[in-house]
Amino acid sequence: MSRPQKSRRVAFIPGVTFFKPAGIPMKVLEEIQLTVEEVEAIRLKDLEGLEQEEGADKMNISRPTFQRILASARQKVADALLNGKAIRIEGGNFEMPPAPAPSHRLTTNKGAIKIAVISENGTTISQHFRLAPYYAVFTAEGGKVVKKEKREKAGQHTFAAGRTPDAARGERHSYDAAARARHDDIISDVTDCQVVIAGGMGWGAYESLKRCSIETVITDVESVDEAVKLYLEGKLSNLMERVH
Repeated sequence: MSRPQKSRRVAFIPGVTFFKPAGIPMKVLEEIQLTVEEVEAIRLKDLEGLEQEEGADKMNISRPTFQRILASARQKVADALLNGKAIRIEGGNFEMPPAPAPSHRLTTNKGAIKIAVISENGTTISQHFRLAPYYAVFTAEGGKVVKKEKREKAGQHTFAAGRTPDAARGERHSYDAAARARHDDIISDVTDCQVVIAGGMGWGAYESLKRCSIETVITDVESVDEAVKLYLEGKLSNLMERVH
């Protein structure tokens, strides 16, 4: 039996995943599919200017494997550009880098750290960042929770007032400039926090938190208290596949 293919480490997921040549109707347009790891290889080599050995190390693969992925990606891009085909970025065999251990953050704010958890009721974690009405905010010192509070957050009405059309296939939901501004407004109540834990969220919300240097952890743990406990112990997995 052949060995299972090793997942390639990817540090960047592009915000735009579909490119179409002008003047060709969709019904007759051919598509080229670039996998996420192929895009990462192009980014590391052609945008970041890394040597192939450095790129292979970043993706946690061998140099020959990196070279094959890069060659495949470049051939696809050339085919699309020269033959008038669309490029769609999706699929592949990849993983995101593991979330950093929380221990280094416990020295911030004079030994304290604040963790906001998205919740419907203050006790269970919500699966949807935008619609959840509350943040359960924990203050921890020395790895132990010393305070818990519930904060109201902007919810669905924030987006309803300026609702944008549904994203087309290949585009991310709520990723335009107006949506980014509304996401920034939603997180304004937790900018004093270093971590946000949620059951799921869109890329727009994720990027807004990232711009504020707030670590985001996506989890399938249901209990707010249990998730915070696991995070402080360095045992809470980050399920990035739940970011949509």
